[in-house]
Amino acid sequence: MSNWNTETAEWYANKYGEYPTNKLGVEALNLPPSSTVIDIGCGTGCALRHAAKQVTNGLLIGVDPVQRMIEIAREKTVNHSKENNIVFKEGSAECLPIETSSADFVFAFDSFDHWLDQQQGLKEAHRVLKPEGNFVVIKDGGLPQGTEARRTFLAALENTEFEIVEEQTIEDDEVSFTMWVCSIDN
Repeated sequence: MSNWNTETAEWYANKYGEYPTNKLGVEALNLPPSSTVIDIGCGTGCALRHAAKQVTNGLLIGVDPVQRMIEIAREKTVNHSKENNIVFKEGSAECLPIETSSADFVFAFDSFDHWLDQQQGLKEAHRVLKPEGNFVVIKDGGLPQGTEARRTFLAALENTEFEIVEEQTIEDDEVSFTMWVCSIDN
């Protein structure tokens, strides 16, 4: 995220901070109450605040490489009913400040395309997941069948030993996106 700084963080938070993919993506998942969820490129923390409705006794960790974005996420989470279960850490997809095999779910909600090294980011997502964990990717607008971008994305998942267990397109009045739920290919 080399082009991201305080100014772009403020712009993003104002324009996309509560983007519907966060709410709709979380609602499409069945997150057990005691899950540990990592959100890579968490932005304003919106997805984690929505996840807190399902993850009532677990831990929700947002990671973002932009210090100002982490500050905004913390500000927006103050006084949230589950604020004690939501933690934000500065870090990149390529070097997550998370223990190995500690997460039940790793989210990349509209952040994958911003990772500086996608293959390294996928390796990190794989590293922090528990063996039975799930990696969940959302791409706004999706990736149409037969496109080079789709083939590249799917090959990157396969190269990192992720297996797609579910793919769905979700639409409402405001957005259309594709969500992939991936497991570690054992």
